[in-house]
Amino acid sequence: MEAPDTRDPAKPVRSRGFILGSLSVGHGLAHLYDFGLPAVMPTIASSLGLSNLQVATLHGIRMAGFGVVNLGGGPVVDTTRRHWGLILTGCMVWAALAFAVVAGSPNFGILVVGIIFLSIPGALWHLPATAALSQQFPDRRGFAISMHGFGSNIGNALGPLLAGALLGVLFWRYALLIYTGPALALAIFVWWSLKDLGRDGRAEEIRLGARFRGALELLKQPIIAVIILAATLRSIGLDALFHWTPFYLEEDLNASNLRAGLYLSLLTGMGIVSGPVLGAVSDRWSRKSVLVPCLALATAFSLAVVALGDSLALPLVLAAMGLFSFSLHHIMQAALLDVAPRGTEATATGLMFGINGAAGAASPFLAAVVIDHLGGYGSIYYYSGILTGLTALMLLVVPMRSSVRGPQPVA
Repeated sequence: MEAPDTRDPAKPVRSRGFILGSLSVGHGLAHLYDFGLPAVMPTIASSLGLSNLQVATLHGIRMAGFGVVNLGGGPVVDTTRRHWGLILTGCMVWAALAFAVVAGSPNFGILVVGIIFLSIPGALWHLPATAALSQQFPDRRGFAISMHGFGSNIGNALGPLLAGALLGVLFWRYALLIYTGPALALAIFVWWSLKDLGRDGRAEEIRLGARFRGALELLKQPIIAVIILAATLRSIGLDALFHWTPFYLEEDLNASNLRAGLYLSLLTGMGIVSGPVLGAVSDRWSRKSVLVPCLALATAFSLAVVALGDSLALPLVLAAMGLFSFSLHHIMQAALLDVAPRGTEATATGLMFGINGAAGAASPFLAAVVIDHLGGYGSIYYYSGILTGLTALMLLVVPMRSSVRGPQPVA
């Protein structure tokens, strides 16, 4: 049932270009923080005397929290459309507080609490942001979501570099405390630019219970189920790479903090170059024409890493892998939203990220077993490569539209 139009004619409505830009900036700065943490983790582990199992536990807790927030948050976000700006602002404030807890952790137990807190804002941000972009850009969904990802890729690239540089001059606790101030400043920017997000259209009066039942109905659709499963396999492989690459570089290759941060930024941030291009190509041709060949290349590069050792080719291959890291996940998001009914965008996104997180919670422990018993930190690249190859095979058989351009944008 539709309620009367809730738009305020006296209030100016932001253009969709402004919304895309603001969401991308916020997303980028959020990832600047999120991807600084993996670069700091080897130093935290050394300082607190953590084992590989304890490090895996921290990664697993973060992934589990990410999954729970997404699974429960999707229907809630679809129901609270008029409060999307407040939700996004709260994400930034919460991130600042979470980094303060992590920075002040005196032992493993308090660090666990900090990691639980830290898993919430990054998970919650994607739900209103992706839903808004899907509704605003039905004609260029792949490009819009990739541009939102373009912001995150900048953060992914700069985050490890900033963390590595700070660790060169500061104790890790002080380095993390520095992150809290800009996060609070970012909250002010997000509130100013996005406080009216979600208030420019008609609100649908659908009860929360019906939203959750609708989520189960979405999962019963074969195409949606296969896309989510494929994205989950890919996400598990990527998470293993992002979390354990700093350990491989510093422990096996004796790289400095700064060099490890630089190499990790290549692995996580090269979507700056590829993301918008691949998104636009997927809008013009099809999601599958981009996803399958790029996943095949990502598989080959991952399987080649260990053989290269600490050679000049290593950063080049890590950069090549980075071209296909987050950029392909954004296109999988767009493929999912192509078939999700309007008004369920946050729910569908929450299902994808939530199931990724729930499955990913166990992945760090499996990765730790692989590392401890199947060849050390370098074996993680074979583990990730196999999962990426399986993702490519699954998406090869999923029917997708040859063109996804819609007739007109949403006002």
